[in-house]
Amino acid sequence: MVKQISTAIIGCGAVGQVIGQHLAKSPLISKLFLADINLIGAKAVADRTGSDKISISKINAGDVGQVTELAKKVDLVVNGTVPMLNLKIMEGCLRGDASYMDMASGDEYFGHPMLDDQFKLDTKWADAGLTALISMGVDPGTSNLFAKRAADRMESVDYVKVRDADTGSLEGYDFVTYFSPEAMLEEVLMDPLYYENGKFKKSPALEVSEIYPFPDPVGPILVYRTDHEESELIPKFLGKPLNFVDFKISLDENFVKYVTVLKKLGLLRAEPVNIRGTKVVPFDVVAAVLPRPDALAGKIKGIACVLTEVSGKMDGKDTVIRTWTLISHEKAYELCGIHATAYQTGTPVAVAVEMIARGEIDLVKLAGVKPPESIDPVKFCEYLPEKETPVFEEITHP
Repeated sequence: MVKQISTAIIGCGAVGQVIGQHLAKSPLISKLFLADINLIGAKAVADRTGSDKISISKINAGDVGQVTELAKKVDLVVNGTVPMLNLKIMEGCLRGDASYMDMASGDEYFGHPMLDDQFKLDTKWADAGLTALISMGVDPGTSNLFAKRAADRMESVDYVKVRDADTGSLEGYDFVTYFSPEAMLEEVLMDPLYYENGKFKKSPALEVSEIYPFPDPVGPILVYRTDHEESELIPKFLGKPLNFVDFKISLDENFVKYVTVLKKLGLLRAEPVNIRGTKVVPFDVVAAVLPRPDALAGKIKGIACVLTEVSGKMDGKDTVIRTWTLISHEKAYELCGIHATAYQTGTPVAVAVEMIARGEIDLVKLAGVKPPESIDPVKFCEYLPEKETPVFEEITHP
């Protein structure tokens, strides 16, 4: 049953702005609250869309009381902030009787909540009759659903490989990230998790790489194994046993060099250091001086591509199904004034929110803390192209 829902987005950086623009234009959204400690992004969404359903408010997302008051006004809260705030925003949603959605988890080295910390709250959320749909961006999120959509057609699965490429170039910047600097730095600093033969394992950071043959117009690109949610989620929730899962992403050569040097100098440490009587965390300083991702909009040229490769048996034959989506940074800027990385990450959230409004994601039946694989991958993929996010598929029998 279709029903308009009210939604709040906490965190209106580049990704939050993409989600906000989609939802402001959606007839399935009755009210849209845009909240952040810095209101630049929220105001940009309001100005760009001109929607009268938007309300803007200042909020400290780390203050559970403030989150609670906002959650009381809506059916659903989308967390567009950083993973370190996941549990606080989730607690505010529970107290305010609102469901929840986010796009990533954190890492314990940095003192941030991990996937396990969120899943431990499953019973609490189920008892409250609320749903927390987590890791619901592009990767993780869309990448997981690409995997499930392919695996559901197979009798058995051998491996799942998630690959993320960006051919983007950015003049005048030697060291920059296209999405949250904190999240990107954490991802490349940690020894990445992967799954092999029934066990979760780790390999040294930035030491496992390959040239992966992306489809045209991207082509072959060097990708590095990094720490990503898919390597944990897919083995647990794909619905079929498998032998191997990992995630690799393309990284700018300069970015890798800078990270290596900063790490050797101790400037990416999470432990505070004493500087003239003041405690300072080196990692926080580096992340703070990097440009805001939304400040890069219109300056990046190239294509962003997220691909999931699944190998197994289909109709008794060895089969590889590759599913991918791509968009140019120029096209994303034309659509919403933001670059492709943010557009790809935010758009799946908007699709999932609208599926909730259509009753295709039943928050009452689903209640609890749930992974992306909990929703219908076929319907989800059918909706993506409506928001300029094409879905391509290639089936081969090697």
